[in-house]
Amino acid sequence: MDKNFSRPMPKTPLMPNKKILILTTGGTIAGSGDDHLKGSSYQAGALNGETLLSLLPSIQETLEVQEIAQIDSVEITPHIWKMLLESLHSKALEYDGFVITHGTDTMEESAFALDLLYKKDKPVVLVGAMRPSNALGSDGMKNLCNGIALASQSPYRGVMVLMNDKIYNPHTLYKAHTYNLDAFASRNGGEIGYVLDGCVKFFYHPLPSIPLPFEPQDLESLPKVEIVYLYAGIEELPQFSHKVDGLVIAGCGAGNIPSKIKSSLLQLQDDGIKILACTRGSQGFVTQSDFIPAYGLSVPKARILLALCLKHSFTQEAIQEIFSHF
Repeated sequence: MDKNFSRPMPKTPLMPNKKILILTTGGTIAGSGDDHLKGSSYQAGALNGETLLSLLPSIQETLEVQEIAQIDSVEITPHIWKMLLESLHSKALEYDGFVITHGTDTMEESAFALDLLYKKDKPVVLVGAMRPSNALGSDGMKNLCNGIALASQSPYRGVMVLMNDKIYNPHTLYKAHTYNLDAFASRNGGEIGYVLDGCVKFFYHPLPSIPLPFEPQDLESLPKVEIVYLYAGIEELPQFSHKVDGLVIAGCGAGNIPSKIKSSLLQLQDDGIKILACTRGSQGFVTQSDFIPAYGLSVPKARILLALCLKHSFTQEAIQEIFSHF
């Protein structure tokens, strides 16, 4: 059998009971609205962790819950990532796996940040929902059940995202639709696996993460990295009201930059500001540039990785080497 293919693991009485910790942060999966037929109008994070668990059907795993936050994911900050990592690291010996409930708007950023900093060998699965808990056709409890199955069965001991039955790599995941249940997609490839009726099937496993010197405490007081989105006819760079340590440029095509803007960026680079060239597209990569190429990373993920690199005062060459692995 192909070593990159794993068979579904049927749930049987012989399968040992797994202990899973669910870390809640709010989001649509814990949302509630006034009208069951209006899935776009609700309060995110309205339900606490215990209430969320009470909605689950009876399942085999032993579940415990820890509430980290009750917020809309647009309010997620690096401090919350640090709180999640502290729980994941301190409780790794107590649990067989972890599930994090999270809003979908910034799920791709949280999953990527956690993946860069997670140091243990237990599965971590982020799940969310596109419809609140009391909306007709809500997807939250199905995603949560699938996330628990993945956390208890996965042979891969890293960070993953589970949405709409599909397993995603946090390096390539992005939110592709604002309302559809099938809201997520992958840059430069598809999902890495699938969960069907509680059974996990991997198509292939993510490449092993490269060793990086980042630690959860790095998330406190990160250097200021801003994003500049390029467009046809742009005349000048935006002015920021605070000191900027780095810029991520959402360039046209393969990270292309108009000559007038490039001249301004080269001057900033000479002044010591690190400049990263990305593409504003959802597919493809940037490998060549007058600045640091972002390779396969999306704009928001590249901003996180650049900020962590700047926290360690890495040279331009060292930063480029790190990005080349993505």
